[in-house]
Amino acid sequence: MKTKIFLVRHTETVGNSEGRLTGRKDYELTHKGQALVAQLTEKLKDIHFSKMYASTSGRTVKTIEPLAKLNNLTIEQLESLSEMYFGIYDGWKWEEVNQIQPEIKNTQNEINEIVGIPKQETMEEVANRMMKTMTRIAKENEGKTILICSHGVAIEAFLRKIEGIPFKDKRQEFCQHHVAINELDFEDERFKINQLANINWLKEE
Repeated sequence: MKTKIFLVRHTETVGNSEGRLTGRKDYELTHKGQALVAQLTEKLKDIHFSKMYASTSGRTVKTIEPLAKLNNLTIEQLESLSEMYFGIYDGWKWEEVNQIQPEIKNTQNEINEIVGIPKQETMEEVANRMMKTMTRIAKENEGKTILICSHGVAIEAFLRKIEGIPFKDKRQEFCQHHVAINELDFEDERFKINQLANINWLKEE
């Protein structure tokens, strides 16, 4: 039986607006972020979800909380759906990191990967834990429609692993803007992407 999965990135936070590496550190939603939550809720309000999951960050929970209330569901929070851990710079502003290790941002601009931070989680580690978690969730909800809220790098790493596409390729297609919707099917031990990083439904604020 086919499992239908809606995988969305969380909405905008103060950390995002301040240009921070928002990994495991959490931040309150901005006014724009709250407006995006309202738009996401309106977009998905007519879909009946059987289960909802989010990372342990408040920003993911707050993004789908209105939809959870509409479906009379409790959001299950999983540490394994969290964002990449940015090591010693987790929560720092990029401008602060650039003063110490400018090569990190330069490398990201070249290959679309964040590498070189002491004690950071690697892209491959993020992709593997996301694949393991998403597969388990899909199997546990066989034949159902579920909603999952995670983070930009984590979602992109997972989707790229499905397709076998490196981070340096198709940057725009895989880029996870705030409240981007990814729709997937899981059947016969495989994921199929039906909708990738869709924000075309958003109304301009």
